[in-house]
Amino acid sequence: MKKKKSATTFPKNPHPLHYARQITGLTQADFAKQIGISTILLKLIEQSRRPLTQRTKDAIHLFTGIDPLSWSKKKLQSTLGKPFDDKTYSLWQMVRQDENEDAPKRVLNDRIKALEIIGTLMQRDNKGVLWEHEFRQFILKTVKHYNLTKPLASLKRELERRGEKWPQEAFAAPNAPAYKASIAKALLKADI
Repeated sequence: MKKKKSATTFPKNPHPLHYARQITGLTQADFAKQIGISTILLKLIEQSRRPLTQRTKDAIHLFTGIDPLSWSKKKLQSTLGKPFDDKTYSLWQMVRQDENEDAPKRVLNDRIKALEIIGTLMQRDNKGVLWEHEFRQFILKTVKHYNLTKPLASLKRELERRGEKWPQEAFAAPNAPAYKASIAKALLKADI
């Protein structure tokens, strides 16, 4: 005897995000991955059981082109100046693809310079340990959020094969403070 498939329960008043996602043609899991939230959270938003945060609106904007200010309006608008639909979504994907390819190259030198400036200020204000901790937390969070562990390991092997230096310090836990702390502990014990 075959089991009946249970009917999908659909909320009476689905959130506009449900319709926006349908235009993209993506499943809840794939759409959630693209905007950096869990599938469960996306489902709750689509069922109007959770609100859209500003961060999520911004992520949706970057992915689909939906103007973050249009969520409170009757019809979702594209940043391209038209209502959000299949056509504006397709055009936005073209814009987005160009940005995915060009943006990292375009701003790389500026980002390196900005990190140098911040590092200089943190050093000047005697915030070295804070800088180390925050920077490494940022790196760890980015690697984890974008599932970069395996690609980074592969890139590391590739760079080492070519004889290039891998920036071990940036990806590893700071050793110097831990080493110095162990010396300080030993000194305290010896004093007792």
